[in-house]
Parts: sequence; structure tokens; C-alpha cells
Amino acid sequence: MSRYTATATYPWKNELERYRTLAAEAGSAPADGWSRERKLALVKQIVCAYTKYQDSNGAIIDPYSGMERYYSTPAYAMAAAVLVDAGHMELLDSASAALSHSIDAVVSGSAPDNHPDFFPVLMMRAYMLLRSHRPDQASIWAEALRTIDPENDYVFTMSKMNNANRMINWNAIMISGEYLRWSEHLASEDTTWMDRYLEAYHLPRFTPLGLYQDGPLDRPNCPFSYDIATRYHLEVMLDGGYEGAVADALREKLNHGAFSSLLMLSPLGEIPPRGRSSQHQWNEAAAAYVCSVHAKLAMQAGDSVMAGAFARAANRCFEAVERWLMPDGRLKIVRNEYAPEKRHGYEVYTNHICYNLWTAAALAHACLRDLDEEIVHSYLPSEIGSRVLQADGWFETLLASVPGQQLVLHTALNDPYTIPGLVRVQQAGLPGLIGPSAASHVQAGFTEFAEGVVQPLSYCPAWKTTDGVWHSLAEGIPSGSEYDRDAGIDPAHGGGSIIFKMATRMGESSADNELQETVSAVGSNMVKSTAEKAMLNTTENDFEITWTGPLPGTRSIITRYVHRADELVVTYIFEGEIEAVGAVIPLMFSDGREQAVITYTERSVRTTYLGAYVESTIQDAKAVIQLNPQEVASRNGLLKQARMEVYDAQQLTFTIRLGRDLT
Repeated sequence: MSRYTATATYPWKNELERYRTLAAEAGSAPADGWSRERKLALVKQIVCAYTKYQDSNGAIIDPYSGMERYYSTPAYAMAAAVLVDAGHMELLDSASAALSHSIDAVVSGSAPDNHPDFFPVLMMRAYMLLRSHRPDQASIWAEALRTIDPENDYVFTMSKMNNANRMINWNAIMISGEYLRWSEHLASEDTTWMDRYLEAYHLPRFTPLGLYQDGPLDRPNCPFSYDIATRYHLEVMLDGGYEGAVADALREKLNHGAFSSLLMLSPLGEIPPRGRSSQHQWNEAAAAYVCSVHAKLAMQAGDSVMAGAFARAANRCFEAVERWLMPDGRLKIVRNEYAPEKRHGYEVYTNHICYNLWTAAALAHACLRDLDEEIVHSYLPSEIGSRVLQADGWFETLLASVPGQQLVLHTALNDPYTIPGLVRVQQAGLPGLIGPSAASHVQAGFTEFAEGVVQPLSYCPAWKTTDGVWHSLAEGIPSGSEYDRDAGIDPAHGGGSIIFKMATRMGESSADNELQETVSAVGSNMVKSTAEKAMLNTTENDFEITWTGPLPGTRSIITRYVHRADELVVTYIFEGEIEAVGAVIPLMFSDGREQAVITYTERSVRTTYLGAYVESTIQDAKAVIQLNPQEVASRNGLLKQARMEVYDAQQLTFTIRLGRDLT
């Protein structure tokens, strides 16, 4: 069998090949019920929910603000055009009117909310799909599209900004659509200007893992949402035939990024939370397209295992979005059950209609690359085997998985939007929010909440200093400078640091040497020894993080995690003069509609929600548990917190278990 794989420079190459071997040995995964027809039906439900909001000029009007917002109209045009192409001809007039209005907005400089950079890829895909249905209108569209001057008609260009640090996701998104315009012979310039932007401002942002670091070149802020959104658009460009000066370099980075997305995807089909726009449905819609493209590429390469993995990943992303569909066809665009007008968990720029329709457009794009039932699915990395992955660059994230369960830990010590500690636990077959799904964080300029106090909260160490004050790692370390919500923050500011180590059956090692050497032969034609097979098939992770820095009263804290299929064992070890040690436990409390039931004893605290539970139990006999009644705001709703406390000790151990509530 041919291999569709990463290059030798890919940092997770050994983990990728270890997973490939496990997936090949496991055989095909069961069918998940996602056909191309079902995917198109999901897109149609969202699109048709907004058809009634189209005005006589073709614009889609936001029902909450009463005006056209952002790039809702071209997103509608593109998604509707995909449906027309699939035979839903009743949408042809509506899609055509939306496309005409969108082109006029860019040409006349009247794009809503000054967001023309997001229009071209949506307009061009709609144009390419609709022109055969409306040949006379297509001539008018083409004539108008030829008049666009990208350097002057868009916002994030060097002609407008004259600032390399501002050539961020907007610029890459614009370029992807401008390439389609050029490929359709609607632009006179060649790709040289695009090549310059890609080489100077975008390729340097990619990490060796292929993750796109959004933000200033010298201090990117790295939300996973803008990593996947940018890679999605650049994939559109490559898939459209781009073979410019940097095509090979871009292709390698996007291939690496796709493998990283596959390895990081949760068993529920969600990308990791980190930074702004986390928990928005369009995150997984963009991932669905990336995975669909690479399923096709793997199939073309003759690699049925990786094709099956990417196809299953794409389907899981569709499922992650569909979970939040409302009865009228609209989506809850952030993963909670609050009414849209409450804007709970929304960013200041989050718009209900725009992010519904942009999500629909990205899913529609994935449908164009869907191979339907041609591919036999493979199990996902989060479904088989065990692994611990450390993201590179400025992403400051660890991901650990055992079959069917994934943990996400953040290691930033000074970022108010990416607080340290264990921030997500997700398990197959259980509600995504129960773990919980994401931490709460400090308010520093982006996120809005309908209720609850805004404060940092994650599974993390806590300690009481000799002055009688309790502290927690989630509070982090002050950076010494004012937080800039666009620029992010330098991880070195404030003086904190972390050391990540893995432990294996062969003894403790760093994540980058002994463990990788142990599995370096996996996937080759070598006969594996018994020890190597045991390593390959292990379903336990054992790792630790040592946190150091100017933490009140303590010089360092070691957090150790032994991760098994049926439980997570967590140990915190403190070095310093402290009065008591503790563990903060975040408790899912409400999604905005359903409220969890929280119960606790001296030794354990349990949350029951939608037929499932998560229970944390402390192992120390002298421990007590304090429950704080305060409701804490998170993007997913409301959390509460418990604190496990042990006096006259330097460490504590507790377990976390999730399962179905059978009472």
C-alpha cells in the first residue's frame, strides 16, 4: 500500500506512524451514518433558515440588528450555490441575487462592517457553481469581478496597512479567493504578488507541525480557531490549482497541519480550545473541509488507512456542528444553549447570522470534496492507542488521549485567555460539555457573557500561603504589561516556565527523545519485538509538568497525570513554605437551558448532566472539599468550583472518572 504521510521533519512523525500501524491492525471502523446527502441536508437546513431574511437587493439581513452584517451575504451565496449544484434549483434565484449583491459590495467599497477581505473566496466559488445556470448573468458578474484591485479594494494589504504584523488571517483569506479569481481569468496580474505575501508573511507563521500562528510575526497569539480557518482557506487555494513560487513549501506545511489536526481531534470531533473564537461552530466546519481534502488526497495516493481516517474525522466534525442545530434550522453558533440574543460566550465581533452562514459555507465546501461511500473508515487517533502530544510554536498546549477519551492542558502562565491547567475532558458517548469542555478565563476585551462572574477556572493546583491566602495556578503570573487582545502576549513575560516530561515502561524521559526513539521503527517492515508491541498497544499515559516562576509561596509545582481508559489519576507536588495544598475542580453547572446536579462528600464531588457524570475523588484521608456556590461564566454556560484541601502536606492525589449515570 502507498503511504500518504508527513516528511521526516514533522515533529509528530513517529506518533503518526504509530497511529497508522494501530489503525491498520484495528481494521475498518463502523459506519457512522454520514452520507453526502446527510451533509447537504444539514447545509440546506441552515441556508433555508435565512432565505426569508433576504431583501429585495439580495442582501441577507441579520434579524437581531436589522442590517446586513459582515460577510453573511457571500457566505449565503456560496452555500446556496453548492446546493443548487446538487440539484436544489429552488435556491437558484436567491443564490444569484446574493452573489450579485456581494460583488457589488466589493466593487463599490461598501462591504458591511468593512470586511471585504472575506468576500472573494465565497464570491468566486458561488460564481464558479452558478455561471452555467445563469450564463447571461455570469457575463455581468465576470465583468464586475475583473474590476477588483486587491491592493486597494481590500483592507489587510501592505498598501493599506504598511505593517508586516498586520498581514494575518485576513490577508491569507483574501489571497485564497483572489487566486480563484485569477484562475478563472478574471484578474490580469499573475500570481507573483500572491507569492510575495505568502513567502514574506504567511509561511513564516507556520510551525513545524503545520499550525498557523495568527498575530504579529514576533508575538503571535495563536488561537486554534484562526489556525484552522487560515489553513482552510489556503487549502482552497491549493485545491484550486495553485502552483506558484511557494506551492511546494505551502503544500508541505498544509499537509503537516492536516496530520496535526487529525491527531488533535477529540473523539467528539472538536478541535482543541485555545484563545479567541474558541467553541464557535465554524471551527469544526473549517476542520471538516481540511479533513475532506486530505481524505481525497490520501485516496489518490493509494493510502486507504489515512483516507479512512480523514474521512471519519470530517464526518465527526459535521456531527459536532449538527449537535447544535435548532428546530428552525439555525445553529447555536457558540456551544451553549442560551438564546442568541443573550450573546453568552460570544466575542465582541461574533455575529449570529454571519457565523451561521459562514459555518454553512465551510460545510458546503467540504461537501464539494466529499467522497461519500468510496472510503472505508479507519478509527481516529483519539479512538485507538494512547499518546501525549505537545503543540509547538506559541500554542502552549498538551493533548493526551486513551481510547475514546481526550484531555487538553494549557501551559501558558501569563495569558488571560489561555489559562494554565487541565481545561477539557471529552469522552466518546458522553455530552461534550460535562468534562467540562473548556476553562473559564480572565476578561480582557473579547468575550461577552449573559451571567456569571468572569474569573479563571481549570483543573489545577491550589495552595494556601502562610498568610492564610489561597492561590491557584489558574491565576497565572502577571506579565508586567497591559494585555493586547490582538497581539497576544510573549510567554516569557512574567518569568514563568514549564518542563514537560513523559514516563514510559522504560523509565522517565523527555517527550522528544526516548519515547520517540522507542517507536521510531513503528510502521516499517521490521519485525517488532515484544517490548515494542507492548509500547505500541499501551492504553495508558504517564506524564508530568513542572511549573516554576514567581508563584506566591512556592518555588515550583509538579503536576503528574496517569491517564487510563477508566480513570485519570492526578498528583500535585509543591515545593515551598505553604500552610495547605489543594486542587481546584471545575464543575459543569448549566449550559443555559439544562442544569447539572452537583453533589459532594468529604472525599468526592460529582456532577450529573444529561444522563452522564464526572466525579473527582481525593485519595488523602485528611482531605476536605469546599464547594463555592458562585456561578462562573464560561463559553459553554456556567461552571462552579470545588476545592480539595489537605493541611500540613506537600502533595495530594485525586482521580477523575466519567461515565453514564445509571441511577
